[in-house]
This record gives sequence, C-alpha cells and structure tokens, in this order.
Amino acid sequence: MRITKIETIRLTQHPQLLWVQVHTDAGLTGLGETFYVPGAVAAVIHDVAAPVLLGEDPLDIERHWHALFHITNYYGYAGAEMRAVSALDIALWDIAGQATGQPIHKLLGGTVRDRIRVYNTCASFGAIDDFTAFHERPAELAQSLLDMGINAMKIWPFDRLAAPAAGRTTDDRFTVGPFITAEQVAQGLEPVRRIREAVGSKMEIAIELHGRWSLPSAIRIARALEPYDVMWFEEALTPDPVDDLARLVQETRVPICVSERLFTRYAFRQVLERKAAHIVMPDIIWTGGISEGKKIAAMAEAYHLPIAPHDCSGPVNVFACAHLCANCPNVMIMETVRAFYRGYYDEIITPNVDVHDGHLMIPTTPGLGTRLRPEVRDRADARIQVSA
Repeated sequence: MRITKIETIRLTQHPQLLWVQVHTDAGLTGLGETFYVPGAVAAVIHDVAAPVLLGEDPLDIERHWHALFHITNYYGYAGAEMRAVSALDIALWDIAGQATGQPIHKLLGGTVRDRIRVYNTCASFGAIDDFTAFHERPAELAQSLLDMGINAMKIWPFDRLAAPAAGRTTDDRFTVGPFITAEQVAQGLEPVRRIREAVGSKMEIAIELHGRWSLPSAIRIARALEPYDVMWFEEALTPDPVDDLARLVQETRVPICVSERLFTRYAFRQVLERKAAHIVMPDIIWTGGISEGKKIAAMAEAYHLPIAPHDCSGPVNVFACAHLCANCPNVMIMETVRAFYRGYYDEIITPNVDVHDGHLMIPTTPGLGTRLRPEVRDRADARIQVSA
C-alpha cells in the first residue's frame, strides 16, 4: 500500500480549521485535522510533507513522524509545522486502523475504558450561547449541563478584566494584565460563587485564563479561588518560561493545568521535570498527533500526573482524543463543546461525536470511526488543494 494523494480542505465558514485527507492505492483514505493559521499549515503539508510522504507506505507512521519532525525542526518546528505533522499523523493512524480492521485504540494497545467523562467548555455556536450564559446566567447554565449528565464545566470569567490590547476592543485581544485589583477579583469570582450557591459541589468548575496574566496577578486570582474548590486553574501564564509556572504551583493550593500551547514531548518534559503542573493538557492536533499524545501521556503517568486532552476546535480532534482516552490509564477527563457537537459538527463528519450521560463514547469501528461528509467538498465555500 502506498500514499498516492494528499489534499487539504478549508471552509470559509470555519476559517481556522483545516482538514487533511491522505489517499492510498488500496482505496483507503485517512482523515486528519488541525486548527489555526490553516493557510500556513496547508503550505507545510504541500510544500514540505507531500514530497516526503507520496509513494511511501502509510503504515510506517513512526518513521514518517520522525522524518517530518527533523525536516521542520531545522527551521523551528513549534507552529504551523507541528500542526501539519499532527494532522498528517492522525490521518495515517486512521489508515492503519482501516487497513487492519481495528479502531485506533486497539492498535495503541487496547482499551482501559469504553467511555470517558467529559466537561463542557462554555463556548458558543449557533443557537447555543453558553459564553453569554456563563457571564449572565451561570447558575442556570450549570443546571442545564447537570440535566444532560455533565457535571464539569470550563469558564473564563477573568478574561474581560485583562487589559485590552492597543487599538482593540473585542474580547479576544488582550495584553498581559500586570495587576488585578481586589474589586476585579470579586467580579471574576461572581460566576463561580453563583454556581456554587445554586448547585453546590455537584458541578466541577475549571477556570481558563488564556495566558493573559502576570505572575503576581495569577497568584492573587488563584488564591481567591481556593475556597471554591475548583477543578483546575488553566493557562494563567504563557507556558514559557516554565520556572514561573513552577512558582505558581508552589504559591497556591489550586490545581494548575498546562498546556495546549506546548508542542511535542520535549516541551512537556520541562514541565514535568520542574514540577510545573498538576494536570497535563496536550492538544493532539497541535502537539504532534496521536503518536506524540501517547508519549506525552506515558511521560505524565511516570510522574503520577493525569492528562486532560484539550479540544475547543473541530470534530476530528474529539475522535482522535477518544482513542487516546480509551488507551491511556491516566486520562482524567475530556474536553468537549456542546455548542459544537450539537451545532456544526454534524455538517462536517459522519457519524457525529457520541456524548451522552456526561461521557464521550469510544468509537469501535475501524480507524478513527468517522469520515468527512462527501458534500463538504462540494460546498461553495470549500477550498481544496491537492498534491499527487
């Protein structure tokens, strides 16, 4: 079996997502995905990866990963290059599963569970506006999730208290907050307080901070959260330098979670060695795919730390993470976004993600367990690039 064609697919409606399909002469097609700067990622796939992979055996996954890593590492790998490697790696694992008639988790060594507990990241899409709800109606939002069987949620109530970047007024552009006042801390705590008041400890609460705070501010926020027994405190600082994360761990009793921004096992090695996290959060469509996700999980396990795979992007990531969650014993919980899987996911893939009773069901069909819908290629907003 040989790789005959690699194509990338972008949709204007979802401008940050990129899907990759790897075709073989055996009629098998592997599906991968990544998120952010899709034009740059597509350039890496077609200009760098395609000449390496075309004509090769798709089952030599480890060899292909190292070949691409060493090429891209020469120029600096931790960006579009590793996003490209991640998407291709997932597609190759999909082919391997289809070729052997097994779901990917069986090829990783089998299952330790057939479902994984999920939390809801309170983002919005279409009719589901969980972002507004966690700011304005947090208690009602928490109860609606509990009614679905979901007992963990992630919110980011401190983001709008960070300093707006120069010339920007939208909520997604901020500079580092050099200082947070006691009054602002109280404002950020308000949704947490209201959730606890309404549903008590029935709901786990993760606090996302998107790397927008200085160390003193992060310490102040974390200490203020201690009485609320939050599930974790995520990405208060940018993940470099790691020593500052290690200091944050020492300064608060709140569990520290990092980081979807770290690429490959080499970055996570520093976090583990310097005791800079309680919970390890790789994003496998950024950090190196299923191959690298498995290695990062094993490294974390050696330090008695859980992993909680990151996903606030596309549906293929959820499927890929499901296989990792099935196989790795130290998985704590999986991120999902109900606004996405009850929204646009069903327009992109078939079958859709299966979440019920607060758990993500592990796929049991060969490969990833999902396919890109054929009609995606025919959409008016689709941009397809092919290397053959």
